[in-house]
Amino acid sequence: MMKSWFKRARISSAEQLLDTALRSGVQPVACTTTMGVMGVLQEDVVPGASFAGAAAFLDFASDADVTLFI
Repeated sequence: MMKSWFKRARISSAEQLLDTALRSGVQPVACTTTMGVMGVLQEDVVPGASFAGAAAFLDFASDADVTLFI
């Protein structure tokens, strides 16, 4: 469904956007609490992501220039 929305809006695919973000130095952090609730395994997360709980993420984010919590 989302792929069709992106295509209709003439936006790059999620894969292309992620690739651009990683090449630009974005450091994805996956929330381990959310992963546990949703049944997501580490091998399901994009390569290069780190894993942290909310407290660790907040510590990391406090030093970041830009932070997006999605």
